[in-house]
Amino acid sequence: MITKPPRFRLPLVLALFLAAAPALAEPLHVGLVIPQSGQFKPLGDHVREAFRTWDAANPNQFEDIVEGDDSCSEQSGTDAAAAMIEAGVNVVVGFLCTESLAAALPSLSDENIPVITLTVRADIIGEEAARLGWKFFRLAPRAGSEAEIASDAIFKLWADKSFALIEDGAISGRELAESIRIKLENRGLKPNFVDNYRPGQATQPSLIRRLKSAGVARVFVGGERSDLAVIAMEAARQGVDLEFMGGDALHAPQGELPIPDGTIAVLAADSTPGPEAEAARIALEDAGFFAEGLRIPAYAAAEILGTVATRMQFSDTDLEEALRTTTFSTALGPVTFDHDGERREPGFVLAILQDGEFSRLSVEEAARIAGDRR
Repeated sequence: MITKPPRFRLPLVLALFLAAAPALAEPLHVGLVIPQSGQFKPLGDHVREAFRTWDAANPNQFEDIVEGDDSCSEQSGTDAAAAMIEAGVNVVVGFLCTESLAAALPSLSDENIPVITLTVRADIIGEEAARLGWKFFRLAPRAGSEAEIASDAIFKLWADKSFALIEDGAISGRELAESIRIKLENRGLKPNFVDNYRPGQATQPSLIRRLKSAGVARVFVGGERSDLAVIAMEAARQGVDLEFMGGDALHAPQGELPIPDGTIAVLAADSTPGPEAEAARIALEDAGFFAEGLRIPAYAAAEILGTVATRMQFSDTDLEEALRTTTFSTALGPVTFDHDGERREPGFVLAILQDGEFSRLSVEEAARIAGDRR
């Protein structure tokens, strides 16, 4: 510690200013609770790599980064929470699974340690956090908003078209299609055809015959990318002219069959980063990492906490208040959290497949492109 000689005296005005100013906060102690082994370890690696990359370029914002293990079980959530409390962290990022997050939130909240999840989408977690006062912040998209974006897109793009809602019978596909149907019918718009199909088939002749008989021209597919590819192939074989839309399940590697260009998808915003992610992409690539998986969302979380640390150094705002009241500029674009810790910005965006790649677009752009195709 540097000390001044006894004869040194602060000017009176400066002394009064320093006395009135809040003391500088210490750098943040950050906890990362991420899978250290098993099938989700690569995602845990993404989070670590993104935080280390940001931290290397922005020294002295984080006092340390402490890691805990998330094996996606209730017990691992309880154990990780205890480890984070013992380590004295100020905030935790991670808990990639609903089970571990739900188990950890009560004890961490009791110790006033906020938790930021990058992946958990289940609406029930946010509802329970709001009801019980948990220190919960969600950077991941909320599951229910996928149906909201999809139904709005269908209403604006297909209201004057005959369209179908079909799903693969899985819980996720069925719930998405049903939620879209309810939201549309609440706005006075009913699909011309609702059906399900058997997933994982090499052909879908009977489904295409049913769609043809129903006279539909647009189809929302609540299912996997590979199934949509088979459906599109069969439609082309039978000469049925269809245009497609699907949910976030379409964000998957291309299989043996491509899905047609012009397919619209409702994708998680972090799966199709916009220009605001360019600086993060360059930083990650300079560190030897591709900007894929959870690296961009994790980098955005590091940016958020860096901003919080800076704000806390120069005000008497505490960490939770800073998270709730700040507009953050991040690799995911602007981020603000509401009183319940939910992100205010849409967690899902519209995208269109062109030349085999999805790119973001607005509803207006989608309408123009659809008109051009016709």
